[in-house]
Amino acid sequence: MSSILTNSAALSALQSLNQTQNSLQTVENQVSTGLAVSSAADNASYWSIATQLSSNSGVVTATNSALSQSQAVMSTASSAINSIITTINSIESALTQAATPGASIDNINTTLAQLGKQLTDAVNGASFNGLNLLDGSAGSSLSFVAGFNATTSGGTFNTIDFTTQAMTSTAAGTTTTTTAPSITDAKTIHSIIGLVDNSATATLSYGSDVITKAAGTGPVYATTQDGAGTATTLATGGTGAVTTAGTAGSVSIQSKALDGSVTTTTYTAVDANGNATDLTTAASLQVSKSTVSGSGLLTQGGTDLTNLQVSDGTDATSKLADVEKAMSAVTTYAATIGAAQNRMTAASTFNSALTTNYSTGVSALVDADMNTASTRLQALQTQEQLGIQSLSIANQNAQLILKLFP
Repeated sequence: MSSILTNSAALSALQSLNQTQNSLQTVENQVSTGLAVSSAADNASYWSIATQLSSNSGVVTATNSALSQSQAVMSTASSAINSIITTINSIESALTQAATPGASIDNINTTLAQLGKQLTDAVNGASFNGLNLLDGSAGSSLSFVAGFNATTSGGTFNTIDFTTQAMTSTAAGTTTTTTAPSITDAKTIHSIIGLVDNSATATLSYGSDVITKAAGTGPVYATTQDGAGTATTLATGGTGAVTTAGTAGSVSIQSKALDGSVTTTTYTAVDANGNATDLTTAASLQVSKSTVSGSGLLTQGGTDLTNLQVSDGTDATSKLADVEKAMSAVTTYAATIGAAQNRMTAASTFNSALTTNYSTGVSALVDADMNTASTRLQALQTQEQLGIQSLSIANQNAQLILKLFP
């Protein structure tokens, strides 16, 4: 049936042309942006995953930038320590000369004074962006950001924990007390209360701890009976004010650092109600830490290398032993810094690889295949031209109706 009101052929051609043009617009967008999924409307699932991966990649990149600064802090400290070690070698040589009969003690003391100033200069100059790992100003413990653990609920940072050691200390003997969150994990509690008491035999020194365990009794409840005023237990009746007595069991761990500082960490047992109790019935352990600052690595056996003078050969020989102890402490700290540097290097390498993996994953999800897009573009352009011609032909059908009325 021919109708001048409805041209079904033209409508069909128009619908086909619209579909072709929509597809052509999509491919042209892929070619111009390089993305097959440029918004959530294209593919909500892929777009969401790619956006999260891109965000994680940004965090890892920022982490690596922070890690580069941390590496610079470590390198600065390491360079300063190398200078300090060289200076200590010179001090040992000077003391050896002083121990030789006929040595000029005055000249050697002049040399020692200058070498002491060199040590002070190296310590004070080992600062990067205001952070100095040698003069005690950075605090006792640092946590350097080293990586990022992405999870479905967010993520956490990996850190490299580092305990600083002061070469010199202007606040030797200062006591600092802090309180940490109570320990409630049963496995950790069991591990702590299972430590062996060695306080009777151990000597406090770097690398070994002194552990002291104090037995405790649970709370004792008592009441004062009305009238007679005689103390009795609740089991026998009576009324009055209830009092709590008893001493909590505890574990104390005393540690000595290279710089001579002594830290005592005390774990005190309490029950579920927060009352003092024995270690074996502890529901949690209250934690407190007390640190007495030391004189620094460059002070050993009472001998301060930054202010060293000798009176004679015997005195030089005696102090040489202290200088060797200082050298041992400094090289041990240098090894600790070196180990931290190695961890940072490994973390940086891993972060770089992780960033590459993120980029590859995002690309697989949202990037357009340009070879396919190019082929598809040419095909759709041809379809568009044919669609236009088809619509033009269909629109001419109405003109044919006029021939039915001569």
